Amino acid sequence: MTFERARSKENKEIRLKQIKEAAIRLFDKIPYHEISLSKIGKEINFTRGNLYKYISSKEDIYIYIIIDEFKVLLEEMKEELILEEKLDTKSFAKKWAMVLNNHPRFLKLVSLLFTIIEQNAHTAILITFKNYLVEVNHIMFRIFTHNFPEFTQAEIGKLFDYSFSMIIARYAICNPTKNQIEAAKLSNYNYTFPNFVDSMSDAIVLLINGIKLSKI
Repeated sequence: MTFERARSKENKEIRLKQIKEAAIRLFDKIPYHEISLSKIGKEINFTRGNLYKYISSKEDIYIYIIIDEFKVLLEEMKEELILEEKLDTKSFAKKWAMVLNNHPRFLKLVSLLFTIIEQNAHTAILITFKNYLVEVNHIMFRIFTHNFPEFTQAEIGKLFDYSFSMIIARYAICNPTKNQIEAAKLSNYNYTFPNFVDSMSDAIVLLINGIKLSKI
């Protein structure tokens, strides 16, 4: 591919799509800390200077990718979790955990979001992301109120907030690196890394039941 600077809005969107696709290919192959703008550019014959015409940092690229991943995830969540009949707590938790498990790239990105990606993204891109999260909140509110109509808006807010924290923690714990696995085997720690779907389901059930108990 020979680089030609995009002039129209449509062409700029095409360029951004090419950059995101290159960043995804690298993210699926190598650790995040090994990815650089130079490597992303090399995937599509862009120099760093070419890339800077469209984005300002690799974190900006991955913010855009997280938004794309979120959109796909939410569509599946609506299909699986907004059914004609509301789901009981255990069924809801299991289905949600299974849907999340279908999106490993999303989980991996979100596990880096608050401590790495957001901290190094530019403010304008971060504002775009935070504005998108307003839409995410609306969809999650629909999903939760459909299945737990007895919850107040404040309780649903807690459910969304706390469950998101658990998603981040559970993914990291359930997907150790080779180094972490080896260290666990050779140490006296004697730890078995949990299955994501099972442990995430249990965590969601505990959270929902905790909110229900607090209402008594």
